[in-house]
Amino acid sequence: MVKLSKESKQRLQQVFQCGQFILRWGFIPTVLYLGFKRGADPGMPEPTVLRDTFWAVGGFCNTVVGLDFHDWD
Repeated sequence: MVKLSKESKQRLQQVFQCGQFILRWGFIPTVLYLGFKRGADPGMPEPTVLRDTFWAVGGFCNTVVGLDFHDWD
């Protein structure tokens, strides 16, 4: 096994923490960007930020809180 100095270990730890931060906070925006850039599949409506936000909030409320917006009719 390779012997590393204390400074090298700290530097590697900082690099890994930076990588974790980038993956945690960059994954969803990257997926959203690529989805909007590609556009909709044939026969599907074009994606919009407002409609997709309501879809995500509705799914969250249904899954976590137990509210279903479709039952309010």
